[in-house]
Amino acid sequence: MKRFYPLFFLCILTYSLSAQTTWDNFNDSRKADYGFISGTFIPYNENPDKDGNTSLTAASYTRNPAETFDVLIMDVPMADLSDYVSGTKQMSIDVWSPSAGTTIQITLENSTLALPANFPVGRHSIYLATTTVAMGWETLTFSFNTQPDASVANDNVDRLVLLFAPDSNTGGTYFWDNFNGPEFANDPCEGVTSNANIFNDFECSQNVSYTFSHSGVNFRRVVNPDQSGVNTSSHAGRYVRNGGEMVDVQIGKFDGNIDILGNSVISLDVWDPNAPTTIRLSLQNENGDVILAMDATTSTSSAWEKLTFDPTSVAGATDITQFVLLFDPESNTDDEYFFDNFEISGSVSVDDLEDVTSFMVAPNPSPGLTNFQYELREAAAVDLAIFDVTGKQVAQVIRENQLAGPQTVSWQGDDLSNGIYFYTLTVNGKAATGKIVLNK
Repeated sequence: MKRFYPLFFLCILTYSLSAQTTWDNFNDSRKADYGFISGTFIPYNENPDKDGNTSLTAASYTRNPAETFDVLIMDVPMADLSDYVSGTKQMSIDVWSPSAGTTIQITLENSTLALPANFPVGRHSIYLATTTVAMGWETLTFSFNTQPDASVANDNVDRLVLLFAPDSNTGGTYFWDNFNGPEFANDPCEGVTSNANIFNDFECSQNVSYTFSHSGVNFRRVVNPDQSGVNTSSHAGRYVRNGGEMVDVQIGKFDGNIDILGNSVISLDVWDPNAPTTIRLSLQNENGDVILAMDATTSTSSAWEKLTFDPTSVAGATDITQFVLLFDPESNTDDEYFFDNFEISGSVSVDDLEDVTSFMVAPNPSPGLTNFQYELREAAAVDLAIFDVTGKQVAQVIRENQLAGPQTVSWQGDDLSNGIYFYTLTVNGKAATGKIVLNK
């Protein structure tokens, strides 16, 4: 994803494109929500030509020749667009086109006013760019063209329509990447630092690149359809299994080699319509050789559940660079799954958490009600969950942002059998574990 520009050009680019937002680079910045799509859109696709654009992944888009105005719609409320209308700021996109001279159009709209058959109502502004290279990457900058409906206010736009070769009935497959668009009215990731221990949460920490999916168009980032239980995230990955493949796979690459410690745990939140389902995670080297394959099984239907994988048998391995994720391997099912919060943590003691100055679990052994008392050095994102001896999560005690200072959280385990349980306390992405004994 890295690029280098001559200094004088970088200065000009910074001036003309300042304050833009990267809507989608199909790697670590994926912020756009996609609505209606006329053609065939594969958002997780390996970049077929890394000359000019070194990204691992880029979107593939095959135009629907039956549609004269073939569209791809992104839904994002935008901030004031005055500078884009005046030309002070410009949108840009990297495009790989099968032919030169192809027009790419962006229309900014108000989604409530703009209906399929009422042009120009609701169409705030139109911007145009034209490809100059065939079968190669280039960066296109869009110029303001016209304002079909000037009554739409500059701060009342929430839809971007992207058109490849508008007003034609051509086909062809395009690749596109690194789309920089207008600033969001509210960007939840602004000022948030990506957590390297989170491989992908489909929000502010997206540290893996998905390069292949047998499901193709049926794997994408979507609004979380069930923001309850163990996963209240705003977004998640949607995956419809390809029933034509017995070994249906998603392949991704980590951002460099990952470190497996002697107490590491890999976890993944899964929403499964028909539990039990086996989820297989295969850790591989860059040649695709399997270093370790791990299975976990869902136990809950139509609800979020945290699955855990134990990679400690390959602790110290230095060549783990990619992974393969399989839903219901060696079958021909075609269920729709959602997954989220793919992450790694090390099972250290709470004393090793720098952000926690004191910690106590009492009583332990517990008659059912257990109190967790700790003090935070500063405000932090805190997650506290309880697991049984098989690694199955049995309770989500808290998942919230907490202020600096002393905290007390209680967990009631009356509905669980007596025995050994484990808690995992995660503070700003760093996790620690400990043991609780229930003796009611």
